[in-house]
Amino acid sequence: MKIKSFILAAVLTASSVLVYAQKGEVANAKKNYDSYVQLKDANSMPLALPSLKTAKTAVDKAVANEKTAADPAAWTYKALIYGELALMDSVPATSKPLIAESQTAYKKAVELDKDGANKANLDHVNGAIFSQYELNQGVKAYQTNNFADAYTAFTNALTYRPGDTTITYYAGLSAINSKNYDAGIKNYEALVKTNFSANNQIYLDLSRLYSMKGDTAKAITIAGEGATKFKDPALATQEIELSLMSGKQKEVITKIAEQAKRDPKNKLYPYYLGIAYSTVGDPVKAEESYLQAIAIDPTFADASINIGGVMLNKGIALYNEANKLPPSQQKEYDAAMKKASVEFEKAFPYLQKATELDPKSRIALENLKTYYLVKKDNAKVEELTKKIEAL
Repeated sequence: MKIKSFILAAVLTASSVLVYAQKGEVANAKKNYDSYVQLKDANSMPLALPSLKTAKTAVDKAVANEKTAADPAAWTYKALIYGELALMDSVPATSKPLIAESQTAYKKAVELDKDGANKANLDHVNGAIFSQYELNQGVKAYQTNNFADAYTAFTNALTYRPGDTTITYYAGLSAINSKNYDAGIKNYEALVKTNFSANNQIYLDLSRLYSMKGDTAKAITIAGEGATKFKDPALATQEIELSLMSGKQKEVITKIAEQAKRDPKNKLYPYYLGIAYSTVGDPVKAEESYLQAIAIDPTFADASINIGGVMLNKGIALYNEANKLPPSQQKEYDAAMKKASVEFEKAFPYLQKATELDPKSRIALENLKTYYLVKKDNAKVEELTKKIEAL
């Protein structure tokens, strides 16, 4: 009886030794992985890599043995080790199988880790390793102008690190470069709800994206929100320009004037005021505004073109009104023509200057031609007609 009891005890001890041996492989994998992490953090990758390879050998044995195949720690360390190996592999053909093994191991570990003992390591695998792998793939694709693949990779990275503003920005930028504007808008809309450091530029790009898609109202709203939030002149200019182009001249006059006070040396704001006042039928204020723009920059061709046009139109209006008078009102006719002539002569320096500053501007040439038509200078009219035709 004693001998039988002794033999039975010996058998139990042998079985325990096998289990401990396989548990030792899990411990070996952990020890070498931890060593790898310490050496990597110390920037000693040549020394770190052998530890990671040893850890891989140990963990492969642990997950393959029936005694430890259900150990969540074994699968956790397989996910960690294979994930690190994938991050170091720059060749997609070999890195993709490694990251796939890591993802399979991660799922298995999560399934087995009932008590959450491995949660911290599993969170690291999911939140750091998997996201970093996709981020790396996205950067490589972007650097080779493969923007569609870059967008896919960055979007995948966001599944592991949702809300990460840098990755969201990369995804949006890649989408835009691949002409996937809806995806670009989606990512940029998400960014403007955060405190992303470059949100002033994101607002500007988002406004431009909506403008490209033909949603001018939304583009103006976004630019206005950004301009108010950041006091950014580029956003203010975007809102002003879009408002002028969409017929909202009256609504934007106050904003242009405020921006002109903030930046009195910027020629564009008085120029935009000139456009707005001209459109709403206030030629006097339009002239004043254009003159302010020219005072800031005497070589500003567009301002010269526009002020010349405003003055020319005032003269034409007076000229046409004079010609509506009956022959019995000769004095009134003469007075009206004299006023028209004053406006024409007032416009002439600007009309001429505009053609000098921009010799290929059809508007500038047409305006000057109109002046000479009024003056009945046929030689000049013919000369300008040839220049216009040559365009």
